[in-house]
Parts: sequence; C-alpha cells; structure tokens
Amino acid sequence: MSKKKLISKIKDVERIASTSKVKRMLMHPFKYFNAILFRELVYKKTKREKEVVCNTFFNSKMHILLPASTDIYLTGGKSHSSEIRLAKFLLNYLNNNDIFIDVGAHYGYFSLLASKLVGNLGKVLAFEASPTTHKILQKNESNFENIIVYNLAVSDENKHLTFYEFPNLYSEYNTLDIDQFKNEDWFLEYKPKEVSIKSVLLDDFLVEEQINPKVIKIDVEGAEFKVINGLRKYLINNSPLIVMEYLSNDRGNEEHVKAEKLLKSLGFQSFLINNYGESQETESITRYLDVNNLESDNILFMKRNNAS
Repeated sequence: MSKKKLISKIKDVERIASTSKVKRMLMHPFKYFNAILFRELVYKKTKREKEVVCNTFFNSKMHILLPASTDIYLTGGKSHSSEIRLAKFLLNYLNNNDIFIDVGAHYGYFSLLASKLVGNLGKVLAFEASPTTHKILQKNESNFENIIVYNLAVSDENKHLTFYEFPNLYSEYNTLDIDQFKNEDWFLEYKPKEVSIKSVLLDDFLVEEQINPKVIKIDVEGAEFKVINGLRKYLINNSPLIVMEYLSNDRGNEEHVKAEKLLKSLGFQSFLINNYGESQETESITRYLDVNNLESDNILFMKRNNAS
C-alpha cells in the first residue's frame, strides 16, 4: 500500500475516532456491541480478557486482548490524538531500509506499521517487558521477517528487575514503577502481579547488533530516564529521532523531565508532532500540555543539526 493511500486510511481512523458513539455504533454495530458489552459486563465480572483478531488501517491482521486496545478493534488504529499524530509522523519519516526501535511495544501496533514502511531490507526491533503482553506481540510479529521481538526491559543497568503487570484493562500501564499509580481510583480493584524480567542497555545492544536506528519510540510508564540514560553513550555521536511519551505535571512527570534534561544536555531539542505528522518546535512541553489540558502527548526529540 502506497504512503498516499496509508495517509488516507489514517485519516479514516481519525474521522471515526472523532465521531459520536452512536455513529461509531451504526458503522459497525456487531463489533461495537461485542466490544462494549464484553468490557462492561463480562470483563468487569470475570476479569478475564478475550483474544480477537482485527484488521489495521495499514492492512495487517493483529491479535489483541479485549478490553485493552478496543480502539484498534473498532477503528483499525490507535485512536487517541497523540497516537494518530505519531502514526502520521512515522508515515512521514520512515522509509525503505530504515531501522525502527519500539521500546514498550505492547501488542505491536506501531511495530507492525513500521514494518510496512521500512520494507524487506529495513528492520524493526520491538521490546516488551511484560511476558503476558509479549505472547500477543510474538503472534503479531511472527509472519514478518523484518521484525524481531524481545521479552526484555530497557533500562540503564543489566540485571533482573521487578516488573509489574496489571490486568488487561490497564495493561498499557505495566511498569517498573508501581508507586505512580497507587492513588488512582482503579488501583485497588486491579492489582498488578510481580514478575522478574531481564533488562538491557540500548548502548550495549546497538553496538552488539551493529545497527543505527532512524527512529526510537519510547513508551515505558515511568522508566523514560532509565531508557535514555542507558542510551547516553550512543547519543553522544549519533542522531536518531526519539519519540517519547511525556506526561503532564498532574500525572507525575519527574522521570520525563529528567529524560528531557539529559537529552538536551546531549544536543537534542524538543518538538511537538502536529496534525500533519510534522515537527513543530516548542519552548516548554509542560506549558503546552497544561494550556491544551492534555494528560500526555508524544514528544519528538531531534539533534539541532537534524532540526535545522
């Protein structure tokens, strides 16, 4: 599928996501009731997820566990504005033969999209620390020769770490740092389980694999500084594009602020990703989030020589 066609398709996802619940229901009534009734009735009672297969806007079959990723099931894509803009960004910046690293890949939505964009000679490396989520990620990537998946945490030390897996509805919050969620209303009902997982430094990994990524996406629920700190040596002499989820002050963004400061000390500037998937310089990420009443957004970091 051409990039022009993919851009048209992501606009369809955007259109569906912005319409009313009634209109979404009328577009795909069976899927809508299947997903919503399962989430509100079955899952809340049993806490047991359901595996389904859906088709993405870029025409890749994708395994997901409902109720997580209900938006992909209903629209063919991740439907939050920040995620739609990130998809557009990848469409703009990833090309044949490029290398994409997905740190915190979850079920592999962005890895699958990147696989289409980098082609057979490109490469996608997807890291997912949660063993439960990784099983679904493996299913999704198994038919793509240009994708390699790793059940590893990415950090700034090589050791086994305690990782926390939440029940499916909150699986996108799986984390190394549980304290950030202890005051959330849902936390008492949806307690996580502890697992031990091996961690890796990207500094070491990139040297061992002899690769130079074009784009590194980071979505790691509070471990952002650890990921960047474990990439520090590589970033001194290299200039990948880094896209990192960044939380507002109200959500607790201490690790994001530390990661931003480290990146800026290494010569990176911060940029917003606009509605066209293009970079837009910003003086203050926190002020941007506050002014627009956003809990989070995907922020782009580029070295000054790339941004000029």
